[in-house]
Amino acid sequence: MRRWMRPAALALALLAGAGTTGFTTTPAALAESAPPPAATLDPELAAQVDELARAALTNGITGAVVGISDPVRGDYLQAYGTADTAGTPMTPDMHYRIASVTKTFTAQAVLRLAEQGKVSLDDTLEEYVPDIPHGDEITIHDLLGMRGGVYDFVADEHFLARYVADPLLPGWSPYDVLDIIRAHADEAAAPGQATVYSNSEYVLLGLVIERVTGRSAQQAITSVIDDLGLEETSYPTTAALPEPFSHGYMNTDSQLAPADPAADEPRDVTLSNPVVPFTAGAVISTVPDMMRYAEQLATGAGLAPGTARLRQEWTPLTSTGIRAQYGLGVIQLGNWVGHNGSIFGYSDMVFHLPEEKASVVVMVDAADGEAVPAADLWGGIVTLLYPGSLPTW
Repeated sequence: MRRWMRPAALALALLAGAGTTGFTTTPAALAESAPPPAATLDPELAAQVDELARAALTNGITGAVVGISDPVRGDYLQAYGTADTAGTPMTPDMHYRIASVTKTFTAQAVLRLAEQGKVSLDDTLEEYVPDIPHGDEITIHDLLGMRGGVYDFVADEHFLARYVADPLLPGWSPYDVLDIIRAHADEAAAPGQATVYSNSEYVLLGLVIERVTGRSAQQAITSVIDDLGLEETSYPTTAALPEPFSHGYMNTDSQLAPADPAADEPRDVTLSNPVVPFTAGAVISTVPDMMRYAEQLATGAGLAPGTARLRQEWTPLTSTGIRAQYGLGVIQLGNWVGHNGSIFGYSDMVFHLPEEKASVVVMVDAADGEAVPAADLWGGIVTLLYPGSLPTW
């Protein structure tokens, strides 16, 4: 596991899994003769989505949920498979860990503080968190845009071995992350040189939030969630998930923690310590809530227009394959705007297509924090419904 979410690997996965097509109307043709809005997705298209989803139930994935919201093609919300190995049916309202989609809420909290004049995006990290390599040069803006050059703590082999052995990691603190960052000072890069995904940068932003507000990061991000009206979304303080919830499993094809050949079932990693991912990946939600949020995120809900525009000033994450770029806690993947995530037990894709005012959200209940198993299913659905929306460099 190198990251709670890997955009570059995601783009490659989508290219590999985007061979299914079946909806060939182009956006231009659609605009010329747009039909009245459909209440539900066309049955033939729904059947193709179902086929893609059922095929995704492999490598330890017992269940998935797909949500589609489109003012023209119609809406669709469907659960597949089971929420656990005991056979409990998966349902659309199941809670799951949204992993790195958490970063979008962390960024929103920081941007709101900037709008309130409580922090400047030009402030240096050193003003809030001391003794970080290049901390006197790294700005808050750099951290938001993954341009701080900070060593990604989840790449540390000692941490990784401990986390794989026990995802509950008792006694873990965000300050343990600082120790890892400082121990790898020779692997830090100067800020502003490149856009390189690092979970550490969003842990640091969580500590900045705490220093500025005098509240816990959990409280600050919960306030953002509440203001957006996402009633089934929460920042947990324990390892438990709200009812109802899907169990989460280690994907059996994981390179990080290969499955035990003697085991009859994938490893259950439902319970994990939310302090480990912290403000880089702790939040829990449901697919219906994330369908609402996808549009909010892409349209800048809760932010002033100027801040929303600044948030979507993109820098490249990749140079080949599907165009992947990072803003301030938000990804542009092809023409889609949103974020995605992978953490022990869960993977998701939460994206909105502004030109179509459409959202597609996918979750699956197996992941290892390195691979993004939801990407293949999401890519297949997007290629089916919106051909041409994933341009390459």
